[in-house]
Amino acid sequence: MGPILSVTIRIAAEVAGAEAALAVAAALDELAGAVSAFEIDESAARWRVEAYPPAPLLDAALDVRLALAAVVAGGRLIEIGEERLPERDWLQENRRAFPPLRIGRFFVFGSHWRGRPPAGAIPIEIDAATAFGTGEHPSTAGCLLALDALARRRRFRRPLDLGTGSGILAIAAAKLLHRKVLASDIDAGSVRVAAHHARRNGLAGSVRTLCAAGLRHRVARRGRYDLVLANILARPLALLARDLEQAIAPGGVAVLAGLLRRQEAQVLAAYRAQGLALERRLVIEGWSTLTLRTGTGGTVSGGRGRTRPNGRSPRRGW
Repeated sequence: MGPILSVTIRIAAEVAGAEAALAVAAALDELAGAVSAFEIDESAARWRVEAYPPAPLLDAALDVRLALAAVVAGGRLIEIGEERLPERDWLQENRRAFPPLRIGRFFVFGSHWRGRPPAGAIPIEIDAATAFGTGEHPSTAGCLLALDALARRRRFRRPLDLGTGSGILAIAAAKLLHRKVLASDIDAGSVRVAAHHARRNGLAGSVRTLCAAGLRHRVARRGRYDLVLANILARPLALLARDLEQAIAPGGVAVLAGLLRRQEAQVLAAYRAQGLALERRLVIEGWSTLTLRTGTGGTVSGGRGRTRPNGRSPRRGW
């Protein structure tokens, strides 16, 4: 087979303020599907947000919408533009951009990789696609490390992956815990990608995907979960606090990610108001992963800097 070539549109925005960049990324993600955000100047809190829609998208109305989103989030849209990218060999690009990763007990790789997973590692095949979650982002890595650590201390019977994206966390939970996992996302495209990855990993019968907004879907509200993985964004996490607390079984655990260290207070306040206590904090490159437990008296461990690895029973089924 020859090279896989594609003509793609790229929207590139420069944004002042981390929260503003995340707000712009969230707005573009609703329209474009494939979005990335990364800091380009830490001293000035300047970020670059890129989106890859299937067709030209940027117009005056969208420009105004994104500018307003940045202002509401306390920042500023400095500039934005759209360009048509030349044809490229995307398979080769993916190989260079997505090398295999060892994260705790997990070994994450793309379908292009032809090597052999390390002995004792849990292999997860995930391709970079129009959904978040290849293990490269600190939030995804933080969730995988938190899941690994939790599974060493206790058994979980009913996990939920909220905002599943590529499905990587649901797949990791299903393989590590040997339990069925419900994986939901508000974006139908992400749900399709997650279902595809579940099949590629031999988990079609263990990972059930669901297109739903938060925990309002009737399927997601059946019974209670002893483990909830939620790798989304700070504001949606805070807004979900009440629903998520009602969905967690007594003694259950929630792993929250997708937030910067400076956004912790906002998210923790929302969950503490619902009776959840911080048990562990993991910070990788400025991105926080919080492990919370129902009840009070949780203890805090973890810290700043880059971190690397080495009542009633919940109802089973869906």
